[in-house]
Amino acid sequence: MKFSKNRKKQIEGIDFDKIFSVEEGLKLIKERKFVKFDESIDVALNTTINTKQSDQNVRGSFVPPHGLGKKVEIAVFATGKNAEEATALGVKHVGGDDLVTILEKNIDVDVIIATPDMMSIVSKMAKILGPKGMMPNPKTGTVTNDVKTTITNINKGLVAYKNDKAGTIHASVGRISFDDVKLSENITSFVEEVKKNKPTNVKGNYINSVYISSSMGIGIKVSV
Repeated sequence: MKFSKNRKKQIEGIDFDKIFSVEEGLKLIKERKFVKFDESIDVALNTTINTKQSDQNVRGSFVPPHGLGKKVEIAVFATGKNAEEATALGVKHVGGDDLVTILEKNIDVDVIIATPDMMSIVSKMAKILGPKGMMPNPKTGTVTNDVKTTITNINKGLVAYKNDKAGTIHASVGRISFDDVKLSENITSFVEEVKKNKPTNVKGNYINSVYISSSMGIGIKVSV
């Protein structure tokens, strides 16, 4: 495999067989940053779940203690008081059938919330939202009657996560400009959150390994 000049500099001198502490991993990532924008810091957990078993799939959401450091655009399917509260909180799009028409043309939001009574309308977009991982779901807290609290949590940095087909769970937990203490606490809290969500049918070891990386950076194996 051919590496670019920047990639060669990133990997130079790193022992990829070593398991680093979170602090050591963050230091390496920051030292080898080469892009100008404020990259996200991502965590990937390799688990032992069998994704072919529906009761072993992992899905949930949590709010990291120090947020994510970015503005999140939200769309809300709701009527009445919930719609009024969403509008008052500055949500980009609020509505019903009219919102389906808007989003079918251009999904310009990061998260979609719906009240349970609006899911029949949202389901019209299932083939579009499903593959993008944006379909509202009770397990991630995006199907709710408490729209106000959910919007507030998302604005604080709500992270929705689920495993992929290989059993890996990914999440962004902050920006590279965060200080190391905040990033470390966000990373640790995410790992602990996923541990709490261990499927009951998974016996023995659950999380095989944890890697951290930046948007354009290398993956560093860490011990949490």
